[in-house]
Amino acid sequence: MSETDVALVIVAGALSGAGASLITLVYNSSQERRDRHREHFSRALEAVARYEEFPYVVRRRKAGDPEGERVRISTDLREVQADLSYHCTWLLTESCQVAEAYGALVTEVRAIAGRLIHDGWTAPPIRDDAEMNIPDVAPELAKLQPLKEHYLVEVTDHLSVWPRSLRRLARWKPRRKADR
Repeated sequence: MSETDVALVIVAGALSGAGASLITLVYNSSQERRDRHREHFSRALEAVARYEEFPYVVRRRKAGDPEGERVRISTDLREVQADLSYHCTWLLTESCQVAEAYGALVTEVRAIAGRLIHDGWTAPPIRDDAEMNIPDVAPELAKLQPLKEHYLVEVTDHLSVWPRSLRRLARWKPRRKADR
């Protein structure tokens, strides 16, 4: 082997090593970004779930300290409201589709859970174990499930390595004649 051949082998080896390192760096960076987003998207949904708990919290408040309970619950509620607003804003910077789905979910959870929270404040606090089950709340909150599912679909589309159009095409189901 001549000196030129050796030099070419060394340069080719260095370039392939550098190329492999660059590809690994780009992949890892992309994966880390996706993981950060996944974590943030899940925290956004967690904020919705925390807000959904307040109809129960209000109804199960301590009867012996009404003023203290009002302060405690309203402080916690204000924190969750701030989280919901933060996530709505942050999502706008990431994806219009995810932000739109989350905004619709937040609007509806505030309407449904907000009404239940209001009703809870007008009801007397629960005083015994038999009243711990609040059967009128769960069916109302269940109305949020389709909006949660839509949000999760948008999140999945956003995090996917496949283009959104291909993912939507894979989910598309033609309507049957009976459905028309």
